[in-house]
Amino acid sequence: MTILEEAPHSLIIVEHDPMLYEDVAEMVEFISHVLGDVSKDAAVLLYLPALDSFLEDLMKNAYLVFYFDEGPRTEPRVVAKALPKTQRDQTALG
Repeated sequence: MTILEEAPHSLIIVEHDPMLYEDVAEMVEFISHVLGDVSKDAAVLLYLPALDSFLEDLMKNAYLVFYFDEGPRTEPRVVAKALPKTQRDQTALG
């Protein structure tokens, strides 16, 4: 919390680790308030590699929330227009 409160930056990136709250779940509310206060002067990006039960509590004091979830990956399709046409007069350097 001290690092968040004293950060002089306009963008703060925080990687969330739910293991920090396992023994002290009441800290989530305090962290939420600190994140809300810090976001008045800076953009705060809270990164979570996976959803967990603390996320909703951390968002309580957020002014604006964007949630991005990675969908299922599919194999990229090769599009003929995306491939450059080869030139016949082009030579390779030796």
